[in-house]
Amino acid sequence: MQAKFDSITALTDEFAAQHLNDEYATLMHQATAALCRKRPSPLNSGRDRSWACGISHAIGMVNFLFDPSQSPHVSATDLYAWFGVSNSTGQGKSKQVRDILDMGQLDPEWCLPSLLGDNPLAWMISVNGMILDARSAPPEVQEQLAAAGIIPYVPETIGDTVTSAPPRPKLPKRVIERSGEALYILEVDLVDGPITESFAQTNPRVMRIVLIKGEQSLQDLHQILFEAFDREEAHMYEFAVGGTGPDDPDCQRYGLTASGLEYDGDVAQTTINDLNLEEGEIFGYTFDFGDNWWHVLEVKNVRKKAPKGQEYPKITSREGQSPPQYADFD
Repeated sequence: MQAKFDSITALTDEFAAQHLNDEYATLMHQATAALCRKRPSPLNSGRDRSWACGISHAIGMVNFLFDPSQSPHVSATDLYAWFGVSNSTGQGKSKQVRDILDMGQLDPEWCLPSLLGDNPLAWMISVNGMILDARSAPPEVQEQLAAAGIIPYVPETIGDTVTSAPPRPKLPKRVIERSGEALYILEVDLVDGPITESFAQTNPRVMRIVLIKGEQSLQDLHQILFEAFDREEAHMYEFAVGGTGPDDPDCQRYGLTASGLEYDGDVAQTTINDLNLEEGEIFGYTFDFGDNWWHVLEVKNVRKKAPKGQEYPKITSREGQSPPQYADFD
């Protein structure tokens, strides 16, 4: 497998040298090595260039590479183009890499070292069934956890304050007063996920228009999106609102707090009005943390009052077919 490793990493090294940094190059080496060690190795089937693209995309997804607010930043489309593969091939190989290596967003094992300080999953530990932040543990406990590889390192302390990376300031946003009857018109684009090449060719855009009232919850929005994209099996999901884009790590994140993950709000308790959205604003929705179906929602219009006699939320327009939830890439 040495020749295969050398061929793939030569491509990822060149890509990292042109567009990324040494941290990315190292993680892509580690991912390639992990795939080489599998028996049988999946790298024996398929083009080296396709695997290099998939590995780069997978590591990029973990580290928000496709978020314009990040540095370095590369769009997924530009990444596919650099490696000379189609969008669907790049997405398919990326999904294979993520599935084989059990890789997900914010996965501490595949997180850039420079981002670990801001990665909440890197510091979560279970104590008697309770999820705690290891940064609040006594220093001697932190040292034991770091020595055992449970946390990445012992965080620095200044006085009584535990520090990692300094948080980025969040700008205050004016509060918009709207009634519960306000009607939001949302344009929802599916922008990434495990889509086959043949599907992408016949469905260059997959978009839905959804109407939802201000008094309804993010859980209601999730349920109508589940229906809009013809999903069959439930999975974890989250919404990311604010910041400079839908994938900004400093967004306000809303999910199922019962999952034990740390969120700014619970989807069942957060209404659409609570998000303080304005016309033209975009926010993100991720469904299934394994396959990572990414959607971008844009607020096209906000009306003062929803027409009576209609049920909300509802789907009013569709463009493109819904991709199968579990695509067959064979």
